[in-house]
Amino acid sequence: MSTENNDGGITGPSTGTIVWGLIAVAVGLLVLLSVLWEISFDVGHVLIALLIGSGLALVAGGIWSVLRNKDNSADADDK
Repeated sequence: MSTENNDGGITGPSTGTIVWGLIAVAVGLLVLLSVLWEISFDVGHVLIALLIGSGLALVAGGIWSVLRNKDNSADADDK
C-alpha cells in the first residue's frame, strides 16, 4: 500500500510495514523449518535475534527516511 505525500506524489510503503512483514515471513519460515525437517529452535534466542534485527532495521529505515526527506527538501528549495 502506497501513501501520498504533500506534493501529491506517491511514496512507497513505510519502514514499519516492511519490517513487520519481514518478521512475519521469518517466523513463518522458522515454523515451516521446524515442521518439515524437525529442527528445534531455542525460542528465547530466536526472539532476541528477531528483536535485534527488527530494531536495527527500524533505526536504519528511520535514518534513511530522514536523509531522503532532507534531499527532497533541498531539491524543493533549489526550484
